[in-house]
Amino acid sequence: MLKNLKICFFCALALGPLSTLAVFAKPTEMLSFTKELKPDEEVPWFAFDAKDKENGNYDKVINSDKLKDLIKQKNYRRVVFAFFATWCPPCLEGLKKMSDNSEQLKKNGVLVLLVYVAEKDMETYSRKKIDEWLKQKKYLKDEWLLVFDPFNNSLEDFGLHKDRKADVPLPKTLVTDGNLRPVTLIGAEGDDFLQVLMK
Repeated sequence: MLKNLKICFFCALALGPLSTLAVFAKPTEMLSFTKELKPDEEVPWFAFDAKDKENGNYDKVINSDKLKDLIKQKNYRRVVFAFFATWCPPCLEGLKKMSDNSEQLKKNGVLVLLVYVAEKDMETYSRKKIDEWLKQKKYLKDEWLLVFDPFNNSLEDFGLHKDRKADVPLPKTLVTDGNLRPVTLIGAEGDDFLQVLMK
């Protein structure tokens, strides 16, 4: 193993800095669509709990129809469903990459939905605390939507999770077009994560 690493290192040095980047670049993990997610069809109907800006409570419902209205109003061409939990380091890595490049995503017409799916965490942390934590970490931008799926209905309906008793298999990021038709399903985020989101 050590011998192989040495050979790889010396080859990279001999070929120059660009080859070094190529050798150590980590690509984004592309997942196959489930039978519930078809590129030519809209994602299954969904409904999330979201924050009502008027009363500050998390009792507003964002469903497929309301999201489609928002997409039309703002002329979004891509929608990113970033399923995450606070205990998932790769998820938070992806949120950081997106938040660090939020202006670029906005310019490219990408709407980000942070979909909180950890039901067990919600027994310990209130939705308000999760919201505040995301803002403190600078993972949540004003134009993004933080939504909650406490029973993982969307993951189940999208075919991404079958056993409610088990932990949710994360990270998972679904990218759709402006008509909510699946474009890409992502597992672990790599160095080309942002390019994949904006394709």
